[in-house]
Amino acid sequence: MTIRSLLLLGATAIVGPVGALAEEILFCGSAPYYASQYTCYDSEFLCPILYGQPTLRCGDACHSPDLYWCDGTPQLRQLPIMPVGYPYKLLVQSSNPALDGRTVHVSGLQFRAGADAVTTTYCYNAPPLYDCSLYVNQTILLENGSMSVDVPGGQFWYVDPDTGLLRTTAAGKAAGPERYLAGLGVTTYHDGYFWYTGKSYWLACKEPGDAEIYNIAMPITDDDGGCERIRLVSENTAIFRGAYSYT
Repeated sequence: MTIRSLLLLGATAIVGPVGALAEEILFCGSAPYYASQYTCYDSEFLCPILYGQPTLRCGDACHSPDLYWCDGTPQLRQLPIMPVGYPYKLLVQSSNPALDGRTVHVSGLQFRAGADAVTTTYCYNAPPLYDCSLYVNQTILLENGSMSVDVPGGQFWYVDPDTGLLRTTAAGKAAGPERYLAGLGVTTYHDGYFWYTGKSYWLACKEPGDAEIYNIAMPITDDDGGCERIRLVSENTAIFRGAYSYT
């Protein structure tokens, strides 16, 4: 049994006596491992669990199904990029059960996640052009850096270069110069990673107080500042009218 490296994901699977002392030590072939940290394939091959998600075996490599697929030869192939204009939601991957699988919302023009996070919107009701009953009021993004909105002038998502926060511009003509940052640095894979160039994770920074609300940010220093490392993944949706605008 040899230790396997997680191909192209910047992590190495290390087998050893780490983790909670109360957790049972299992064996994959002759190698000991914790089920909370690794998955054993074919009774001989260990792949790490990252951000709460098992990585999969493909030949002699481990891979994330949110970035690659195994073609059966077996060779790894990268997932396609989300086509321009396709609507999608964002979901959190995390080893923290309070965050894992949570839908990402926009409120206060910031992207947030957690049990108490909600999407806040505004609608100008002027049927038949703008009918507020037609909007699902969910946080829906488009690959071109836009939000799925009907407000004239649009609304855009971007990473704040000063704080790293994942944000939206104000709606319509109030969008300001941040509109020119729309989508910069981010690659969205089709039903896969929402990936900032040069970074392998995002940060979820809990707001003060008892509410389970975390602000989403791109790390801009080596100090996580007490925030949790997470990954974001896209989930394709047929919803093209997310909201009239987000607030």
